[in-house]
Amino acid sequence: MSNINIGKNIKFYRKKLKLTQEQVAESSNLSTKYISLLENDSNTNISVQKLSNIADSLGVDVSLLLATDQQEAGLVTPYKDLLFIKLQKLPIEKSEQVSKAFIELLVSLNTN
Repeated sequence: MSNINIGKNIKFYRKKLKLTQEQVAESSNLSTKYISLLENDSNTNISVQKLSNIADSLGVDVSLLLATDQQEAGLVTPYKDLLFIKLQKLPIEKSEQVSKAFIELLVSLNTN
């Protein structure tokens, strides 16, 4: 059975983007106290609208905040997701250049 911990995912992306709870709260029109509660209490309920506002403030898709324990199984990892998001935000030509360079780096490290 999957275990969704939205607060854990919010905290992960917030920290990776070097944002404070205050910054996320302000840009999503929520209180800092509410963001803290979400991040630290897995039983806190959240509306779709509030989740969407937080996702927008973090610059990620809502689906990333709804990730399950697939991350723990190694099927999906937050770093892979974040890398993909960053690539998507680049102009297509730049995204292709970065992707090609990354693949070349992986090949040089002798990985699959």
